[in-house]
Amino acid sequence: MNAKDAVERSERAFPGWAALSVARRKVFLRALQRRIAARQEELAAAVAADTGKPVTEVLFQEITAALEMIRFVAAVYPRWLKDRPIPYRRPGFWSKVHRRRYEPLGVLGIIGPANDPFSLPVMQAAAALICGNCVVIKPSERAPRTAGRLKSLFEEAAFPPGVVEVAEGDERTAEAVIVHPGVRKIIFTGSTETGRKVARLCGRSFKPCVLELGGVGAAVVDDDADLGLAAQAVAWSAFYSTGASCLGTKRVFVTRRVGRAFLDGLLQEIRVLSRGDPFDPEADIGQSSDPKTDERLRALVRDAMARGARAWAPEGELSREEVSQVRGPLVISQTTPEMAVLGDDEELRGLVLCVREVDSAEQAIREANASSYGLSASVWSRNRKKAEAIAGELQVGMVWINEVGLGLPPFPWGGTKNSGWGRLFAKESLSELTTIKVTSWDRRRSAAPKFWWFPYSRAKYELTLAVNALAYGAGKTSAFLRLLKNIRHGRAAFSGGKKRGR
Repeated sequence: MNAKDAVERSERAFPGWAALSVARRKVFLRALQRRIAARQEELAAAVAADTGKPVTEVLFQEITAALEMIRFVAAVYPRWLKDRPIPYRRPGFWSKVHRRRYEPLGVLGIIGPANDPFSLPVMQAAAALICGNCVVIKPSERAPRTAGRLKSLFEEAAFPPGVVEVAEGDERTAEAVIVHPGVRKIIFTGSTETGRKVARLCGRSFKPCVLELGGVGAAVVDDDADLGLAAQAVAWSAFYSTGASCLGTKRVFVTRRVGRAFLDGLLQEIRVLSRGDPFDPEADIGQSSDPKTDERLRALVRDAMARGARAWAPEGELSREEVSQVRGPLVISQTTPEMAVLGDDEELRGLVLCVREVDSAEQAIREANASSYGLSASVWSRNRKKAEAIAGELQVGMVWINEVGLGLPPFPWGGTKNSGWGRLFAKESLSELTTIKVTSWDRRRSAAPKFWWFPYSRAKYELTLAVNALAYGAGKTSAFLRLLKNIRHGRAAFSGGKKRGR
């Protein structure tokens, strides 16, 4: 189905879906959850075939993640979506009642990524659907097997026709979804450069968007870190998802005093990694789905080695010539800021991890923050107070202490700087997935005229000055006396009486 037809079907379905209670929408999500659980092996194999990621990793990172997010959304969002009172007490407002209501936006467009083609569209759709929106999912054209299964899953879960549409196609299909006037908001996950294009298209039609973009993750390893734990975690963060995760660690800043020991531990970790068939449950690293990026990375590694860097593979240290023959993973040590391989290009995510020794945690923070990206980082230290101080200085949306890449549904997911804008999945996502309406009324059957309505008068002016000075100012005694003096003159003002001639 083309994008235009998909959006129009969702537009027709929206009034009926929005009219359902949250509890009724929850039933459909539970059905989707059961269908995913029933087909998990088949789904994992499809994602592995599309991405080259190991099938065991796909189960962890895509299938289980999607199942848990659906469970969380169905369990927690109904409570969050309830109308809420807005408490406020102030003279003149005692009889007022105010409430906040969350209402669905309409049809949302979800543009999915190639590296996580199943979990992210499903999780984003689940959150949008429970809020009463309909969705049009445009999956990555690089994941056709996954795209076909997305459509069938929602059909098997018996969602009403048009509530969830899957529009397969290339960049032109994505653009058609973005610019269609029936789509109220876009949720895009992908590279920063493509995110800029999405933002421009949305801007032309004054359409909001949530952008979940790239990252060049940093790890700060301090003197007192548990080096064995840090090395094991960083190795996983750098090389899971065939190095293509936006949350993955790409740069390690380790203090010089423990630099060698950390590097030795890291090299020990990569020596035992197995690379092979993505369908082998025992494979740690699958096959890259982007040979062009791999070649560009190897060229940057060779350039860094010409400038003094050293390269390591599971087999040991490499020469510049050997780098061309290795498919990864690679650890690059003795790096310096001018080396492009340590730079700021999130398009070059792959099976390469750069390690840089620094003089202090302060220097690590400066160099990590020099990036134009700000998605995630990790801090490694046994001193929690110090680790929290370092985390507070890092300019990213998510920081893990003695942990890496931990994703929990209550976390507000998103970054700063070129890593995008907006937050999804946590309670903060309600402002992204709904329109917030405030309703205010008076408890009294017949509301009285308000002091600040017409007509204005000298008495209102003087009385307001006195009240503001008493309530907010420093000279409260004199203000109180002034208020008493003006009470008599202010009575007519409170009653909304006719203004005197000037």
